[in-house]
Amino acid sequence: MDSSKPKFIFNCQRCGRCCETRGDLPVYLDDIERWSKDGTVYRVFADLSVAEDSGLPQIRLTNKEGRCPMYDTEKKECSIFDSRPIACRAYPLRFDGHGFLIRDPECPGLNQGEMSQEALEEIRDAARKEHQEEERFIAVLPIIHAILMKDIVDRSEKEFEKLSDEEKEKIKEIMKKNEEQKEEMKDEPGEERGE
Repeated sequence: MDSSKPKFIFNCQRCGRCCETRGDLPVYLDDIERWSKDGTVYRVFADLSVAEDSGLPQIRLTNKEGRCPMYDTEKKECSIFDSRPIACRAYPLRFDGHGFLIRDPECPGLNQGEMSQEALEEIRDAARKEHQEEERFIAVLPIIHAILMKDIVDRSEKEFEKLSDEEKEKIKEIMKKNEEQKEEMKDEPGEERGE
């Protein structure tokens, strides 16, 4: 048996399965930085969104019509392949901080053909980089989020001070009605409680 043959072999079959079935993709600071430098940010910007993941904000490339918005279904290729997200570069491999995992055991490219040591290291490096970026993101994004929210609140307060007394009263009335509606909704029986 050839001991130099890697246990993990992957050769993309260009079937589009991962692009059509994975759902929203995480986007990391490294992706955004790279896209800002190479101009890709203008192509992906409309498809970026913020979602909560375990209570933390996460930037995502939002799935459109059941597939990645960057996937060209006619050509069966990624329209930003050379600058694709780290999560795509690592696919179907994942690094959890201790070892490598296969995130999609059904991927048609697994165990197909041969894989050079260089290609193996490239995908492993991408999986390690994705893990590092995920940790970096978890550490940094909540702080950036808080700073931006504070700025929004500060600006809102300054603008509120510019309003006339009558305008301020109207806003206070609207806010009071919203609070009353929220309280009424809390008091109503919920379907999930089976009441």
